[in-house]
Amino acid sequence: MSSKLIRDAVLAGAIFAFGFFALTQRQSIYEFIGIHPSDIIQARANRAQARANLMDKTSEPQPAAVRAMVVTNGSSTSISKAADGHFWVAARVNSSSVKFLVDTGASVVALTPLDAQLAGINLQMLKFTTQVNTASGQVMAAPVTLSVISVGNVSVRNVRAVVINKGLPHSLLGMSYLGELQTVEVSKGAMILRQ
Repeated sequence: MSSKLIRDAVLAGAIFAFGFFALTQRQSIYEFIGIHPSDIIQARANRAQARANLMDKTSEPQPAAVRAMVVTNGSSTSISKAADGHFWVAARVNSSSVKFLVDTGASVVALTPLDAQLAGINLQMLKFTTQVNTASGQVMAAPVTLSVISVGNVSVRNVRAVVINKGLPHSLLGMSYLGELQTVEVSKGAMILRQ
């Protein structure tokens, strides 16, 4: 009886040791078997998108921007492509939530006046002294600095931004945020932000 107990204890210890090793060395194991961590993030984003699409079929229609999904994992965040083909994200700006169109062609983060107010910016104190080029042409903008922008668990502090008074239909998450990240990867169905 005692030899069976010892054998079971040794077996349980070996299983625990293997599990602990696999957990701590999972990055190396992924590389060895040819799976990149971004593949896992992408799969999670796809599953989340599929669940959202299923939920959308049973509820009222929503704009495509609402259906974009964000999945976080460690120091990365995956944003799934919305039905309109764009990457939309609800980000924390200062202490409020602001919906952005992710725009790698925008040199800075650009806020609508409403979103700037949500972020705690006093519009009466702004000076629209900077000329910026937009898809609609040149417009005047007010430079501001945002304390923090967080997309999922990827945060950047002291982000340069502008508030555009007229002609901007939605806020843009531009390169003054994206350029501070370690990597921004774009695939067919997702954008992965890594800090």
